Amino acid sequence: MQQTKKNQGFTLIELIVTVAVMAIIAMMAAPSFGDLVARKQLDTTARDFALIFGETRGQAISLRKPIMLKLTCPTETDSITAETKVVCPANTATSFSWISPRDDIELTSDAIDVVFSGLGTAKQRTKMIDNPNYDDDPNLPLDPVGNPEKIEKIVPLTFTICNADLGESRTILVSKIGTVDSITSGTCS
Repeated sequence: MQQTKKNQGFTLIELIVTVAVMAIIAMMAAPSFGDLVARKQLDTTARDFALIFGETRGQAISLRKPIMLKLTCPTETDSITAETKVVCPANTATSFSWISPRDDIELTSDAIDVVFSGLGTAKQRTKMIDNPNYDDDPNLPLDPVGNPEKIEKIVPLTFTICNADLGESRTILVSKIGTVDSITSGTCS
């Protein structure tokens, strides 16, 4: 009696079908994987941005003097390539700087510097806006006190960074005592 041994392997057709199914699944997952990476980069940038508030506040408390967090940096033009780029000065004992480390993520809220007092509290930020009640009648005498052309507006300590490609944003809320209260998700406006 002769026993026959049965082959226990996969046929070529079974392998081709399996590889084709895996390729289709991979193609469907690739775009969502790219979005996942972009979301993680946005989350990391938001956390790093929140950390710079803590560093600045801690420096102000330890030195017991006002420390500024600059949210804009000057631009420089390369004399050889004529390329313009943002160049932030190095952080010093009295001044910190922050710009987004990624080109696809930007600060969309008011980029007005934040000053932390020697006690660590965040000072109120303001900006000048057009006075909605300004009367530009040429017959009236110029009165910058009673009829100012521009007035001061309080800017909240809320900072939004946005990834326009994703359409998603992260909002960092800083309290008056200078601590980061929350980081929330949203959509870019």
